[in-house]
Amino acid sequence: MISVIIPVYNTEKYLRRCIDSVLGSDYSDFEILLINDGSTDGSPGICLEYALKDSRIKVFHQENQGVSAARNSGIEKACGEWIVFVDSDDYISKDFLGIIAQEEYKGYDFLLFDYASSAKDDTPSAHPPKPLFLKGRQMLKLVKRILVPRRLIPQGNADFRSPCARAFKKSIIDQYSIHFSTRLTIGEDLLFNMEYQLKARSCVYIPSTVYFYDIHTGSATHGFKAGLFRNHERLLKDLKQLLEDNHMLSLLEKEYYSYALENMTYVLVWEIFSPLSPRPYRVNRRLCQRLMKNSIYRRALRYNQKTGILPRKVLVFFVRVRCWPVTALICRISFSYLNGKSSL
Repeated sequence: MISVIIPVYNTEKYLRRCIDSVLGSDYSDFEILLINDGSTDGSPGICLEYALKDSRIKVFHQENQGVSAARNSGIEKACGEWIVFVDSDDYISKDFLGIIAQEEYKGYDFLLFDYASSAKDDTPSAHPPKPLFLKGRQMLKLVKRILVPRRLIPQGNADFRSPCARAFKKSIIDQYSIHFSTRLTIGEDLLFNMEYQLKARSCVYIPSTVYFYDIHTGSATHGFKAGLFRNHERLLKDLKQLLEDNHMLSLLEKEYYSYALENMTYVLVWEIFSPLSPRPYRVNRRLCQRLMKNSIYRRALRYNQKTGILPRKVLVFFVRVRCWPVTALICRISFSYLNGKSSL
């Protein structure tokens, strides 16, 4: 059986489509766990409506604690051999669960698939690529892609940091007590995937588009993210500890510090120098000074010429020489560019 965990929070506009996509699967041995995370709209009523119509649907209510707590609750209650996460404003293809259940994949620790931003963006290939079977040391390439994402095959479109568009073995999650961090508001997906993949010994990458993200108004645009600096400091620290505990930091040092630079630039663009920040410039400068005292960020600066794309290298260079006016200018330009790109 497959357990489909759907955290629900104020998504009444999209929830029916999400549930219907699972119910429309060409494979029927599944359960749907709807974890209502304190919704204040019509979502709880929709959950109840579907639970009354289909015995495979179970509804659980909790006070609003965030998506990580909702997913953790779903993991605890799941009865399936495989666990699949679906966000309530997204949807899946009808063959997703059926592929997971195929006998040839039963002995593998997790399955990875492709995604698209909507069904209309998925154009089936006349000659679809064959599945890629990975075991042993080959798994290292998947772990590296969490830190530095790049395609496994030229035409592939897997999301290495999201828990969606993949299937996890419940037995492995239980054996190692893997869970989503409730201390993080951003990056908890990356941390979960990293912990799981460090324990997994095998994977099948199936380059079929089975998951569809809904890029709707309000979800694709970015604004000022208060608290991002503190969140990302904690994320970097937790990630480093995880790699050290699994004796992997020495093997992934370059990739880890490349991610640390990505992490740093994200904080600079979306919080410290965001044009929407209500903080005065002098406060932002003090935050930059605090950033430069972080030992992980300082060490990551040494890797600036070795990793990343040119725009990031330029931004990090001005951070390294502490030229904050130019740093602020580049961040504002990046903010405007990325918001414009998201809205296309």
